[in-house]
Amino acid sequence: MEQKAKPNRFTEAIGEEVDSAFKKLASEILKDGALTLKEKSLIAVACAIAVRCDPCTRVHQKQALKLGASQEEILEAAAVAGLVRMGSGFNTAYALLEEDMTRTRVQYKKNPDEKKEEDKPAENRVPQREPDGYITNLLGKNSVDKIESLKNSRK
Repeated sequence: MEQKAKPNRFTEAIGEEVDSAFKKLASEILKDGALTLKEKSLIAVACAIAVRCDPCTRVHQKQALKLGASQEEILEAAAVAGLVRMGSGFNTAYALLEEDMTRTRVQYKKNPDEKKEEDKPAENRVPQREPDGYITNLLGKNSVDKIESLKNSRK
C-alpha cells in the first residue's frame, strides 16, 4: 500500500481542521477551469523543480503521467522551470551590480516640465532604460506578437 504524501501526513498530524482546509484548498485549485488538470500537473512539476523539492518533483511527475502527460511534455515543463530558476539566479546576482546602479539614477517616465535630456549638459544626462522583462529580452520588441503566433501555430 502506498504511503500518503508528506504534506498530507503533516496536515493530518496538525489536526482535522487544518487537514480539511488543506484538502479543500487543493481540490478547489486543482479542479478543471481555464487550465485542465493535466496542464496544472505540468505546472506543479515545473514549480517543484524550481523550488528544488525532489520528492515533490517525483509525486507531481507521477500525477502528470497518470493524467496523460507525455514524458516529452514533462521534460519541456522541467526545462522552463530550469530557465526560470537560472533567471532567478541572475536576478539575485544582479544585487552585485546595485552598488554601481545607485550611482546612476534610472528614470522610467519623463516629467513633461523637465528639460529634455539633449538640452542638459552631458554629465547631467540620465540614461534612459525600459523596465526589465525576461520574455521581452528573450523574444525581442514584438514579443506579444511572437507569443500569439506560437500559440496559433500549435492549434
